[in-house]
Amino acid sequence: MIRVVQGDLKVLSQFYSKQDQVMQADRKENLQQEIRKITAKALRVAEEQRLKALILPVVNTRGQEISVEEMARIMVSEARRHMSLGAGLNELTFALTDPEGVQAFEEVIYRNKILCLGDSITYGYPDGPAFSWVTRVIESTGYQMLNRGINGETTGQMLVRMRTDVIPEKPAYLIFAGGHNDGWQKVSLGEVKQNVRQVVGMALEHGICPVMVLPSPLNIEQILQCYEGSRQEAEDYNNALSETRQWIGQYAQEMGFFALDFYTPLLVEGSDQGNPQYLLDGGHPTHEGYRVLGDAAIKQLAGRLYL
Repeated sequence: MIRVVQGDLKVLSQFYSKQDQVMQADRKENLQQEIRKITAKALRVAEEQRLKALILPVVNTRGQEISVEEMARIMVSEARRHMSLGAGLNELTFALTDPEGVQAFEEVIYRNKILCLGDSITYGYPDGPAFSWVTRVIESTGYQMLNRGINGETTGQMLVRMRTDVIPEKPAYLIFAGGHNDGWQKVSLGEVKQNVRQVVGMALEHGICPVMVLPSPLNIEQILQCYEGSRQEAEDYNNALSETRQWIGQYAQEMGFFALDFYTPLLVEGSDQGNPQYLLDGGHPTHEGYRVLGDAAIKQLAGRLYL
């Protein structure tokens, strides 16, 4: 649980020392980054002390440089990021002295949407969102999830949609599932990395916690049966997607983001190929494949989302 309360400054002062205040950031560094780092440190120390609950005072001594609304976006998204990793800490209370600050934090804390940004595998191709893994999760959990998958999109096109399809919705979490079409359209890995980093940066800037997705597998034999092209082209596509998948996993680990594994559930056991039982054309899931992905998401997200 994440919440916010209003308290008296004299009482709050008992919970922090001046040098540990969130707003005692080093002026030599980017203030936003420093606030995120200090918030992360407070949460990490609480974990090391095996605390289950933490009260985190927020005293803004730099009000001319940063608004309380921006502080709320930074600190709450950082809390969600940390707690999504399965931390022992399961209750966090932000404590502020003024009602305006409390209201700003409430706006971010009370967000309850999960926005799924992706391509056709998020959309639910070919039969549509009703058959998607997103709908499977909604029906099983009651989460307020928004399906923003568009067939054929690359990570670059998803980046463009951040300002129109994601930020205005003010979700708590962004499940970002891209990469298939970048490999298909021969977008370089360097460009994919740049796109992903920008998507993540924009999400965090607007108080949204990113959840990464390891792309689902391909089946080369099915691709050759369903699409024109040589075996070498199919293998090149598979290799490009594998490189993207590997990098997304590494990036998520480096940044401390939770990553949904959509790769392993659709594999033939002991193989690096997708199970043809779960794939329609070597890439897009069947109805059963979407069910498997949905169930995998339900299992992996359990206890990790704080809405």
